[in-house]
Amino acid sequence: MQTILIVDDEPSIRRALRGLFERGGYGVAEAGSADEAMAALGDGTPVDAVVCDVLMPGTGGIDLFDQLVERVPALRDRVVFLTGAAQHPAVQGPIEQRGVPLISKMDDLRLAVDAVRLALLRRR
Repeated sequence: MQTILIVDDEPSIRRALRGLFERGGYGVAEAGSADEAMAALGDGTPVDAVVCDVLMPGTGGIDLFDQLVERVPALRDRVVFLTGAAQHPAVQGPIEQRGVPLISKMDDLRLAVDAVRLALLRRR
């Protein structure tokens, strides 16, 4: 079973995504911050893909992405960003530069499952 790491400071978003991914047949690990996400990777939690909020207290999603890729290069094409500020140029620009899918929290969250599914297929 593939495991998806959900990184979001909003517990309700993590719960909603957990349910969607579990119903889709995935295992789920959760982190409420970038530090928790890096700790999960460090403790040996198997992670096949990451769904990450962009705007979080402390280290944001873009900086977390850079750290993830440095630690686990195979995750470069297996990250999907999720944010309520998807239309903001200061959010869009850095994410587009990294070539990472961006989904608005205002959209149907099932899009995150579809984006992860595509990312996982692309790497096979």
